[in-house]
Amino acid sequence: MEELQTTEALDKEILEDARKKAFKILKSADDTIDASKASWNKKLERSQNKTRLRYSEKEEQLRGEIMTRLPMDKRRARSKTIDHFLNKAMEDFLASLDRQSTMRIMEKELEKRKAEIASKNSGDFLKQSGKIPVRYRNLSKEQCGALVGSSFPSVSFTYNEDPLHVIAGSSPALVIDFPHLRITVSVDRAAEALLLDKRAELAAALLGDMENG
Repeated sequence: MEELQTTEALDKEILEDARKKAFKILKSADDTIDASKASWNKKLERSQNKTRLRYSEKEEQLRGEIMTRLPMDKRRARSKTIDHFLNKAMEDFLASLDRQSTMRIMEKELEKRKAEIASKNSGDFLKQSGKIPVRYRNLSKEQCGALVGSSFPSVSFTYNEDPLHVIAGSSPALVIDFPHLRITVSVDRAAEALLLDKRAELAAALLGDMENG
């Protein structure tokens, strides 16, 4: 009986010793986990701080670039707005013209082209034999003949109605094909030239100080 009690006591000691060792092992494992967790938390915090700093620097750089471009973008937007208003104003103006006014524009443009070419060719292009072809759009044959005939009274022409897709727009236009040169006249081209030449004046008249604001 005494031997049995001794064996039970020994088993208890062994179990208690094992329990203490297991507790120490578990406690050490918990401490290791806690230490690792703290280490990872610090690494994570450092990483997050670096990321925040990197994005903050990137944001500041982007803000600087935006502020640098802003004046140019503002000027570009203002110029685009001015062009829009000028083009719309010109479209409205052309749409409001009666046929007589349109014909006067065509006549002036034709005389201008004739003068430009004559100064370079000494008028030799007028010394042609045979009939010169004329193509026209948004004009009657009679109106086209009156325009061309008044500018070139000594030349004979043939007339052919044509959509003239090579000339932008749909306004009245005509093309005279001399053997070695071509004369093109268009109300739309006259309007484009006017906008290009007088843009500053037209912008000031239409929009006041907007362009300089």
